[in-house]
Amino acid sequence: MDLEQSIYESTLYIHSMYAEPITVAGIAAEAYLSPSYFSYMFRTFTGYTVKNYLNRYRLYRAALDVRDSSKPLVEIAYVNGFSSQQAFTRSFSQMYGIAPAQFRLSCPTLSPFPSENLWTKWRKSSMKLMQCFENVRFTHKDDFFVVGLEADINYGTEDSHKPIGVLWKRWTDENIRQSIPDQVLPGTTYGMTHSETKDDTATYMVGVEASKLDNLPVGLTARKIGASDYAIFDVTLDTLGEFWRQFHARWLPVSGYALPDTQVFESRVNFNKHPDIEVYPEDYCGGVFQVYAPVVKK
Repeated sequence: MDLEQSIYESTLYIHSMYAEPITVAGIAAEAYLSPSYFSYMFRTFTGYTVKNYLNRYRLYRAALDVRDSSKPLVEIAYVNGFSSQQAFTRSFSQMYGIAPAQFRLSCPTLSPFPSENLWTKWRKSSMKLMQCFENVRFTHKDDFFVVGLEADINYGTEDSHKPIGVLWKRWTDENIRQSIPDQVLPGTTYGMTHSETKDDTATYMVGVEASKLDNLPVGLTARKIGASDYAIFDVTLDTLGEFWRQFHARWLPVSGYALPDTQVFESRVNFNKHPDIEVYPEDYCGGVFQVYAPVVKK
């Protein structure tokens, strides 16, 4: 069974066992993968963390019960895997913007979860990105510094990428790039994801490469990035999310490369050894930019 099929089968397992107290480790075991790797690949393929997918599926099935039956809400909560009616009501209200009792009275139309095109969309995207992977290049970068703005992101939330948009807007509106001295590639801006954790959080940074860290403007963050080999891909914003899915599921397993260690911490400087880097040319207004993916030969 290939990785895509394995993740697909894990969603079917969730659909059949959602009412039970299942765990990420238990679902991963069904897929014969370690919990950490399974969690990463599940999000890569589906766009959801395992916990978020499970919770959304439970809420969808509960919403069908609320709308289409006269069962008491407390019963609906328990038969759909929630620990209490209070927990169910809180999650339901956050998801649908209305309490279960009011939802029942309004009899709304429900969009199915997962969407019917979740997997067909994934398979079509592989054809769209074929040229991207055929034109891969490789380079090596020694240790370097990046200076800029950072924001924390949480993949487990519905608006996980909203802080990234806010960060880019501030970067542009305040013309922060022009205030940073000793730039190595003037006009080129990096977008970097680093410090990912097992709790589905990470840090995103918008910045520029600098030759030294003297006389930096107040309020900016400086990071030292460790030396690494990188695979370089040409992508566009509309294909970026699918690119990472295809990178991990299709390209990496047959490339002869693997991912290097992710991070080490040194005194005073966060030494994020191998972040993913988006490289945007000066005055980028859409179109193609480069992704630098850290790799090491197997």
